[in-house]
Amino acid sequence: MRRYAVISDIHGNLHALEAVLAEIARMGISKIICLGDVVGYGPFPDRCIDLVIKCCSTAIRGNHDDAVINPQLEEEFNGPAKEAIAWSRGVLGPLHLDALCRLREIEHPHESVMCVHDCPVAAATDYVYDTHIAAIAFGGVNTPICLLGHTHVPMVFEAPPADDSKGELTAHDVVAYVTPDGEPIALAQDRRYICNPGSVGQPRDADPRASFAVLDLDQRTFTVHRTGYDIDAAQLATQQAGLPTVLADRLAIGA
Repeated sequence: MRRYAVISDIHGNLHALEAVLAEIARMGISKIICLGDVVGYGPFPDRCIDLVIKCCSTAIRGNHDDAVINPQLEEEFNGPAKEAIAWSRGVLGPLHLDALCRLREIEHPHESVMCVHDCPVAAATDYVYDTHIAAIAFGGVNTPICLLGHTHVPMVFEAPPADDSKGELTAHDVVAYVTPDGEPIALAQDRRYICNPGSVGQPRDADPRASFAVLDLDQRTFTVHRTGYDIDAAQLATQQAGLPTVLADRLAIGA
């Protein structure tokens, strides 16, 4: 059975990650793909790294992970994010920093699946959030399915095959699908897809529940699932760590 659980954008939220991993185990899925941003924002970067290393068969490095190990990249972030990155770097030891360094930016867990954190090509934004940016992103996709995160919003984009002789894609060539909780999105054999599982640790689609997905290569489906977790405890831990208040507040509203 070729089923993969897909997680992304954990951001140091241990409470959310533990809830998602428990649900994945309940579903009987043994292969887990992590699309990066294990750290940043939340108060448990070390324990989240430990769980990702232990549980994930494939993991890549996100932009927050990158900034923790490369301080010069901090300047690209806003105030609260920058503060959380510096805080995370300060509490992580050499082994955890080395673990982040060892994560690659691109992985292929299956011959038909490519994994990146954000847009696989240079674009006006790294956030693949609409059909215009998705059309650009497909230019860097070398497999039928590309898994990515970064936006914190679950979404699926569909495009014609790469050998379609019509030149560069435009927004009109791309179809966007919303991903209701538990409803599979069919992945046609003769099309290409960019699939985003949403965020485990900091959803931004007005649903505060942790988000992850299941990619089933046998059934050719991508299904987003939402899992409740102890948001109050996550908020309290964020506040007790001295991290910016906004990083705790936003967990309750999914923003």
